[in-house]
Amino acid sequence: MDAGFRRAPKQARLAQPKSGRIQVSNRIFTSRIAIAVALIAPGTAWAQDAAPPAQTEAQSDGQSGIEDIIVTAQRREERLQDVPIAITAVSGDSLARSGVTDTRQLTQSMPSVVFSRVNSSFQPYIRGIGTRNANIGDESNVSLYIDGVYQPVMSSLGFDIVNVERIEVLRGPQGTLFGRNSTGGLINIITPDPTEELSGRIVGRLGSYGEKSLQGYISTGIAPGISVDLTGSIAADTGYIKDLVNGGYRGDRSSEVARAKILIEPTSNFRATLTGNYTRYADSSSVSEQPFRGNSTGVRAPTPTIATRPWETAIDVPTNSLSTTYSASLQMRLNLGAFDIETTSAYIDSKAVSVTDSDATSKPIGSVIAPQSSYYIENEIRALSTGEGAFSWILGAFQFSGKGAFDGLESYANGALTGRTFTRQEVVSYAGFGEGTLRFGPVSLIAGLRYTTEKRNYEAHTAAAITVPFRESSNDKLTYRLSTQYKFSDSANIYASYSRGFKSGVYNGFATSVAAAAPTRPETIDSFEIGFKTDPLRWLRINGALFHYDYTDIQQSARDPATTLVLLFNAASAKVDGAEIEATIRASRNFNIRAYGTYLRAKYDSFPTAQIFRPLGIGGNASIAPYDASGKDMIRAPRATVGVNFDWSHDTSFGTFGVAGNVFHSAKYYWDFENRLTQPAYTMINGDISFSPAGMDNLRLSVFVRNLANEVVYSQMTSTATADKAGFERPRTFGASASFQF
Repeated sequence: MDAGFRRAPKQARLAQPKSGRIQVSNRIFTSRIAIAVALIAPGTAWAQDAAPPAQTEAQSDGQSGIEDIIVTAQRREERLQDVPIAITAVSGDSLARSGVTDTRQLTQSMPSVVFSRVNSSFQPYIRGIGTRNANIGDESNVSLYIDGVYQPVMSSLGFDIVNVERIEVLRGPQGTLFGRNSTGGLINIITPDPTEELSGRIVGRLGSYGEKSLQGYISTGIAPGISVDLTGSIAADTGYIKDLVNGGYRGDRSSEVARAKILIEPTSNFRATLTGNYTRYADSSSVSEQPFRGNSTGVRAPTPTIATRPWETAIDVPTNSLSTTYSASLQMRLNLGAFDIETTSAYIDSKAVSVTDSDATSKPIGSVIAPQSSYYIENEIRALSTGEGAFSWILGAFQFSGKGAFDGLESYANGALTGRTFTRQEVVSYAGFGEGTLRFGPVSLIAGLRYTTEKRNYEAHTAAAITVPFRESSNDKLTYRLSTQYKFSDSANIYASYSRGFKSGVYNGFATSVAAAAPTRPETIDSFEIGFKTDPLRWLRINGALFHYDYTDIQQSARDPATTLVLLFNAASAKVDGAEIEATIRASRNFNIRAYGTYLRAKYDSFPTAQIFRPLGIGGNASIAPYDASGKDMIRAPRATVGVNFDWSHDTSFGTFGVAGNVFHSAKYYWDFENRLTQPAYTMINGDISFSPAGMDNLRLSVFVRNLANEVVYSQMTSTATADKAGFERPRTFGASASFQF
């Protein structure tokens, strides 16, 4: 069931342990770390005889162990450790202490996740699966949900994380219960339900480069059975990318978030949740670019200004990227005893515009203005069994429709308008699905099936004439999941699964000719995974997985050398193999550690028709097509990533001190099919030091640092006939914040 329907039991929710005035011996602390390292090492994680000593130690020293985490990965509330899917779930407070304040920064706190962007489109990758397409009407193949509502617009996937209960990341295709466009996995953001008791929080922040933000929420009951939660946030900064042409800085950012959530529970067996959301996100950092290694046709012009150092730009165009999204949803649940009926209805309206400089120099060689708009309607109904019998089931139907358009895409060359294009793409999709779980003793068998049918149409015209008359296509797809799980005990299990997911075929939203407007075929992924989940000690949790993907008809984009616009095509096939491990250690009552690592080998198996751009040596690139990229690494798929998150607190007579942070390391990865444009390996370090005065636990003062090592990380990198271009994530920043909770 969706998180927005049923409130998880209070004792089972993700929570940060409260600090007590305790003394934990160094011997216990160091012994726990040593044991944890030994158990994480290969071949020792399944020491089943370690469980009884863990219980004894936890009871003797007063430790309460790792709390259960309730997730909704199978559309019903379950313990994370019971679900045979690779999942990470992290609380909103934990993310904030680790330096994660918006969706772009999830890379730093989640295994196997890379969250990047192209212009106004935000593009998550999971286990090397994602899209770099920025077409209107296209959708990411890593689905993002907010409170169970699918978010189809890539330009609206970037926003500040405000008043979030937890974020769940499901790795691997989720084509049965969640359906279309979840070939790589799924990110589910769950916000808290309104409470009957008055509660609230306000947080203010000041930081480097003019950073300032204010966010808060208030939740209360307004009548018997009716509660409301109001959440809001505003944030801005002055930019961190030095402008060599006009002086000052570019890369400024501003955001606004507003959410109203009303919970109505007139009876014990019925509830309805009505939610309204508004987000506005403006960020010029990714489009305030420079030529990568100085490669641009702008160098041929007389006396050009070229940015060459990190966090500098010399563009002549006032670039920016802006998205605004409004949405409303209604979710209802009716308990009928033996089963529940749940419904979700939602409307999403989004507008975005990006302004980019084609050559990334001070010369007016080329630029593009791309305004776009879209709206979508989705409805879903589910029936699911209740109770804890030997067989559980879920049945459902899903409807999705919408329209996306480029509202006058403008191209400029040497300061003059060279073309204005209008395109429109519509989609209507229907699906029916079901999944059942049969349990006998320690063994569970799971089988699920989903059938999807989808229709799309497309047309385009310029200011002068129709260039692509009305075109229509349809796709039908069957996706499924087979899984088995064996429970050694309540604290240890293994599972194996086979699942299929698909991403629907789409039209190239930039196409202005009939030839370029051919729809892509659906891409398909077959996933084979084995994994384990175990709590070998009360204070230690270790989960891991091995996986293999067969990935076919991959939808990829390439640039037309004549227009610099993106074209869309199928990119043959790929193989993905990998391993993941996560460990949670409660080293003491007030010290928690979460460590994770991923090994990934993602390569194009057969890709003989790729298009690449190769430097001419005199500025600019030559288009090479077809280029055989078979055997090349897939884009944005680092071979290895590791991370450690921690938080510690200590009580004194004058208050509580806290230290939290995270260290994340990524191996190098590539941004193009030739593996020429490279993000070097980097290590991101974030930290937070806090203090709450004695007798004022609801007040928290903190100072923070982000990107302590001042690592150079690219926010995006693209290649065209005009230039290789690179944008930058933030350099080292410092700041302070204060929060008050009631």
